[in-house]
Amino acid sequence: MIPLSEKEKKEKLIDLIALSKIAGIGPNRMYSLIERFGTAGAVLSHTVADLTDIPGIGSTLAGNIVRDHNRKEAAEAAERIIKMGWRIIMFDDPLYPPPLANVVDKPPFLFYMGEYLEADRNAIAIVGSRLASDEGHLFAEQLAAALAEHGVTVVSGMARGIDTAAHRGALDAGGRTIAVFGSSLDRIYPPEGKDMATQILNSGAIFSEFLPETPPLGDNFPRRNRIISGLSEGVVIIEAAERSGALSTAAHALAQNREVFAVPGSPRRRHSRGTNELIKQGATLLTSAEDIFTQLPRLGQKTRKVQLQHAADLTDVERDILQYFSEGPIHIDNLTREMNAPVSDLLQILLALELKGVVRELSGKRYILN
Repeated sequence: MIPLSEKEKKEKLIDLIALSKIAGIGPNRMYSLIERFGTAGAVLSHTVADLTDIPGIGSTLAGNIVRDHNRKEAAEAAERIIKMGWRIIMFDDPLYPPPLANVVDKPPFLFYMGEYLEADRNAIAIVGSRLASDEGHLFAEQLAAALAEHGVTVVSGMARGIDTAAHRGALDAGGRTIAVFGSSLDRIYPPEGKDMATQILNSGAIFSEFLPETPPLGDNFPRRNRIISGLSEGVVIIEAAERSGALSTAAHALAQNREVFAVPGSPRRRHSRGTNELIKQGATLLTSAEDIFTQLPRLGQKTRKVQLQHAADLTDVERDILQYFSEGPIHIDNLTREMNAPVSDLLQILLALELKGVVRELSGKRYILN
């Protein structure tokens, strides 16, 4: 495919915005129309008769598309986006986040600031109550920090409560984190989150599908939640009432074939009823980051290898031996056979790694990454 020029990208964005703003056009209908006619611009140029040939597009909606699209207004929005320096990714762009690209109702366009890296594909979302307990805040911070230390990117919505604690834990651990807004990028919400947003931009990215000057309206957050789960391999719910936005994220995760984890709580606490119900319905009960790595072994193996590659002050021999730990604890006898080396030599290397805090010894001469 020949790359588009900047002018062509802008025209394509204008057409997508114009089509998306027509009442009754959601992502699924938009993709059906584009699949039939080739581009959003082509959709806007066809007649009512042409459009009604598409399943699910009746005469009323076809008429809306032909008569009601406002390309001038869409062009003004695109111009503001470009002037503000937002990064733009459209649904068929090779740079579109791979985990989200396979979601059926993915946003036709995304705006973001910061950096989205290949390593951010290894991501876990952490969401929960805005009215979280002190214990919930602490657990969210500790869980996010543990994931960040293993090279996992933490995704959340930067809302008050659990979301903020999750971002904070990842940042304090020196890890990466991604926030997804329920407003446009120029409307930081909550207002006191400006400092955190700045920190996230230095260690991750902030995403939104909303056009400039979009306030944090209530209906935006369920839409936002599908992006949070879509960017992640799994979703952790910490403290959620029986009806809450966090459970909306869990529902999106299940529809997207993502793993759902729930932290149990006292049945007497209102904000534990939703998470306890999720566990009864089959969500994985979570008490530590290890529960995530057990349920998602591919993620655990990859992130442990990332951690090993960046471990400081290791010799080449020490790095070589650590590759045998990616699957979990290993017995000294098995390590001897794998490396074809004397036990005495390996014990010296393992002692050095223990002193560096990289491995620790378990019972029965087994060793594990620390």
